[in-house]
Amino acid sequence: MARVKDLDKLQRSFPRLKHFFDAVADASYPPVQEMPLLNAMVRVVNSQMLSTASASAIFKRIESKAKNRRLKYLSNLTVDEFRACGMSNGKIRSIHEFRDHYQKDRARYERWRELPFDELRDEVDTIWGISTWTAEMLAMFYFGHKDVFPSKDLAINRGVELIRRHIDEGFDPNDAAPYRTLLARCIWRSIEVKYWQAFD
Repeated sequence: MARVKDLDKLQRSFPRLKHFFDAVADASYPPVQEMPLLNAMVRVVNSQMLSTASASAIFKRIESKAKNRRLKYLSNLTVDEFRACGMSNGKIRSIHEFRDHYQKDRARYERWRELPFDELRDEVDTIWGISTWTAEMLAMFYFGHKDVFPSKDLAINRGVELIRRHIDEGFDPNDAAPYRTLLARCIWRSIEVKYWQAFD
């Protein structure tokens, strides 16, 4: 019910986007995924700069290899094992560096789940190769933040460009606060359902 109310508030904030919101009315807040932080970091870092299909295929191989070794934490796969799954050296380094930091101060990193987004972003940026996009994905999909707009996401930026080109040239995603996560889900959904093909 909260999602319906929040979507209604979004529609009132962006009256020119009524048809857009009608087309993506099934969009919702991401369910918080219950997963150890070490595993969530593997999943998010793996997804960087990849299509959903490619990231999913690699992650399934990672999960399978970890299961075969009876590992609780995916980050304990070796460099060679990650490479065999299709992961790049840079991503492997980021995952292992985060694992090493986490093991030295578990309490600090578990507190990430409770941090406001600005503080979370600053914390995430201290890890080599892990950026604002990673913080955005963790906040939205693992920590339950309802007011994060993933400004570093390529698909989201494409969606914002399309809204400004075809519907509202003055569109500002920040006007969606405090429901920016839901707005992002609507934009992703618009791409999934090929909403923009009608404008070609």
